[in-house]
Amino acid sequence: MALTEVIVLIPEERVGEFYRLVGSWMAGGSEDQEEAPARGRGRRRRAEGQKLASTSRYAPLHEHLKGLPKDRKTYELSFDEIATILGDKLPQSAYDHRAWWANTESHSQALAWISAGWKVDRVDLEQQLIHLVRQR
Repeated sequence: MALTEVIVLIPEERVGEFYRLVGSWMAGGSEDQEEAPARGRGRRRRAEGQKLASTSRYAPLHEHLKGLPKDRKTYELSFDEIATILGDKLPQSAYDHRAWWANTESHSQALAWISAGWKVDRVDLEQQLIHLVRQR
């Protein structure tokens, strides 16, 4: 099979959506279909609305965000603050790739903030900051 390199420029806030669309296409689906169950290889996709396991490495972040006052609509955290909350450093990919911060429920780190009612709105890799907005 011949391969062609394609460069696609997309807004940072749509990276997660882009990966879901490409993933669905590569799995043989279409963007209108529900995500198909895993076909025996790779990671299983989490069902929509699935909760983060209490044993997850990112559970402390989930609990921290869930505990914020309900009237707070935005929240900014530095990568260092997140590492302190987790009690461990973030993986290098968090510092290098905007996609690590995508609001994709199939990633446990994203499930930590999504299931707590938040979404990442902006990421500043240079300043090592994330800006979250409350979703519910």
